[in-house]
Amino acid sequence: MEWSILFIIGCVILGATGEILFKVGVSRLGEFSLGSGAEILSNLAKMAGSPLILAGFLCYGIAAVMWIYALSRLDLSFAYPMYALMYAIIPVAAYVLLREQVPVGRWVGILFIILGVYIVFQFGRTVPV
Repeated sequence: MEWSILFIIGCVILGATGEILFKVGVSRLGEFSLGSGAEILSNLAKMAGSPLILAGFLCYGIAAVMWIYALSRLDLSFAYPMYALMYAIIPVAAYVLLREQVPVGRWVGILFIILGVYIVFQFGRTVPV
């Protein structure tokens, strides 16, 4: 398998990991209010002090570098639909790791996303200009 495809898979995994870290981190901090400027600054300080949220940003940063590498070798019209796998992985991870309830309709939508990514992958890619 080509490195750029592996980098996209890495992006998807790191992006999903970052989202789970964000959710766990913010769940430990509690709900945020968008009231006054002082409240917003207080919320930002809480986020900046959360190791889980910072780890989520680190995952996003590494994923961004990998994404740029992949884009240097693949068409965006091919790569971006592959990135949509994150929309399938995150609900599965939320169900398994966070014990979130996922209704049947959402599972059906997830299957459509996976099917769409499979179709895009089967049509292959062209070399970027």
